[in-house]
Amino acid sequence: MRHVDFLLVGGGLASVTAARTLRMEDAAASIAILSGEDVLPYQRPPLTKGFLNGSVGALQIAIRPAEFYAEQRIDLMLGARAVRVDATGHVVHLADGSAIGYGKLLIATGVSPRAPELPGMGLAGVHSLHTLADASAVRDAALQSAQAGRTKHAVVIGAGFVGIETAASLRALGLAVTVVERKDAVMPQLCAPVLSAYFAKRCAEHGVAVKTDCLVESVVGREGVEGVEGVVTHTGETIACDLVVAAMGVAPNCAFLEGSGVVLGDGVVVDDCLQSSDPDIYAAGDVASFFDPVFGVRRRIEHWDNARRQGNIAARNMRGGRFPYRDVSMFFGDAFGQPYNFLGFPRGVTETVERGSLEAGSYSLLYLEHDVLRAIFSLGRTAGETSAAEELIRLRISLHGAKPRLADTTFPLDRLPEQTVLILQGGGALGAFECGAIRALEEKGVRPDVISAVSIGAFNAAIVASHPGDASRALEAFWRDVSIPLPSLPTLPTPFACGDGALHSALLSWYVMWFGVPNFLQPRWWNPNLGLAAWLPWWTSLYDTSPVRTLIERHVDFDALAASHTRLLLSAVDVATGEPRIFDSYVDRIGPEHLLASGSLPPGMPWTMVEGRPYWDGGIVSNSPLDLVIERCGRIGGRIFAVDLFSGTRAMPSNLLEVMLRRDEIVYTDRVRNDLRFEEYVNDFSDLVDEILRQVDEPTARRIRQRPHFIRLMGNRAPIRIARIALDGGPLSLSSDFDFSASTVARLQTRGYETALAVLAREEMPAAAG
Repeated sequence: MRHVDFLLVGGGLASVTAARTLRMEDAAASIAILSGEDVLPYQRPPLTKGFLNGSVGALQIAIRPAEFYAEQRIDLMLGARAVRVDATGHVVHLADGSAIGYGKLLIATGVSPRAPELPGMGLAGVHSLHTLADASAVRDAALQSAQAGRTKHAVVIGAGFVGIETAASLRALGLAVTVVERKDAVMPQLCAPVLSAYFAKRCAEHGVAVKTDCLVESVVGREGVEGVEGVVTHTGETIACDLVVAAMGVAPNCAFLEGSGVVLGDGVVVDDCLQSSDPDIYAAGDVASFFDPVFGVRRRIEHWDNARRQGNIAARNMRGGRFPYRDVSMFFGDAFGQPYNFLGFPRGVTETVERGSLEAGSYSLLYLEHDVLRAIFSLGRTAGETSAAEELIRLRISLHGAKPRLADTTFPLDRLPEQTVLILQGGGALGAFECGAIRALEEKGVRPDVISAVSIGAFNAAIVASHPGDASRALEAFWRDVSIPLPSLPTLPTPFACGDGALHSALLSWYVMWFGVPNFLQPRWWNPNLGLAAWLPWWTSLYDTSPVRTLIERHVDFDALAASHTRLLLSAVDVATGEPRIFDSYVDRIGPEHLLASGSLPPGMPWTMVEGRPYWDGGIVSNSPLDLVIERCGRIGGRIFAVDLFSGTRAMPSNLLEVMLRRDEIVYTDRVRNDLRFEEYVNDFSDLVDEILRQVDEPTARRIRQRPHFIRLMGNRAPIRIARIALDGGPLSLSSDFDFSASTVARLQTRGYETALAVLAREEMPAAAG
């Protein structure tokens, strides 16, 4: 039996996206896609739009050309339908009797249309519209009537997104169309009478008859080629037709998983990282039933955008990541040539606010629940506004103060979802500078929404996040406990004063080498509890970290951290694979081991085990983790405070020791400049796309601008504003990062406090937090 590392069941967008991500991150892995259809994986949204009305061909809706799968060494198995999964044996059984083994399995089998159980639904001419074959059959039937020179009549059952798009496409083909909806409004999913009225008006303008509060009870006709002749409603009315399309909802394709042990509900039940009850099985796209933390409900989302994003995240998690799905999915629709977007979840909405004009083609409807944005309908508005609305929804930002201006289209929504971000570096004893800086920020009313930290910065960050509003006092207590009460030597120069500080550095080096740092690091040679591990041949570090774990548990309230509104991002690196790992307080239950993992700098400290994996200090990869914020939080319009412990410039080294010290500084200096350069490249790319769209006809450009992919790539144009709170470089010193002497710690705290106050005054930043 054949075996692959990653087996993806389902031939849709989620599987293809996952396969591409897996290949990008693992060049050697074996990857296979099982597709139940006999055609290349394709995009489904165009089936009811361009493909059905004949403006788009089958090749144009393919997700990737055939050569993509060969070039990427992705085995695309067409006509391969899974019928059973043996989760214990890691085997998927196929309809043709064959089987294939897997290491990790992704279920991305999507959904199937719900066919109403009505008399006559089996007649020729009655269709659902979900697959390429379905759409081809409907289009062929419509074209045959046009070629015969007679007007064909179609009834579409259901006036939701799919039903209205289908009706618009059939009308464009010249058919007479009637839409029947059992509820009292068109587009009932929008939960907005103003929008239902708008789309009902568009139907009337284009000659589509609409019957709401109307229930189809049967389909009538004759067996054979004649087929359907009409539908009968609950009032006894017969609507004559020779084509029926049912658009009445869908059901998840997961029956083949019954008996596998995988928990099923309304789809495959997964956690926030898209992992099922079986640790080696994931699900993504329409079939995945996940808990949505943004809205506090478990649900499935049947959107193209959701499938693409979940496919990407599932793939990364199948490789060992723990990336949560916390996105606000975006639905893209196009009815009667009018593209629009709908994102969010309108349940529980208490009021709506209109911006712009539907008739003018520039309009958005904001759905609010007690001043918090929960959903938005957008038609002809900018990508920046829609992207900003997504962030407002995801972050649950109160719009109470801005509500009087929300209806004003000149009021920019893309300036509302601002977050305050704090970046804390690693640097050993230099972390006392961060302590002072945090005190200044707190006194000025700056409260971080997100803290991204590494190494000693991770310890500081966890204390801040677990003591909201009173962090400076808790931090100062931590630094008192970690300080070394050395005798005062007022005649000696320090590493931060004029002079070489050689004697002070030598004394610190001798002390720390032999005695470590009380309450922090204990030399292995003074620890009798280590047994054979205390002998040099078995060492993997110079010091034991048991004391610092005790210190962390004393000063970090981990229960408060789990409930904190401040999001904590910590970086570490997997010793075995060399890959970075993000610990995220919105995903992981942060404990002492996560902080130790982020600060386990070799060879002084041993690696730390977390969930069976060994981790070292994340500063080895990046010592100023702005990239963590970009990766986990998306657009970061707002204020970013980066505490910089390593100066970017220094005098040239004058001896070999200074050469080595300067080398290490450069290795551990921040990557913020690289991240900003990347943002510049993104802006250049966005400018190019704008230029191209100006060369395209306006209807086409308008449709492109409404596509979710365009909005997500082009909507984030807010500039990144970074305030650096920098520890100015003094003379290079061997003891700078382990000078925990009480006098130096106090001096660093004072400098951090004064520097942060100066930066706040210079930048003239507002005192209130985001």
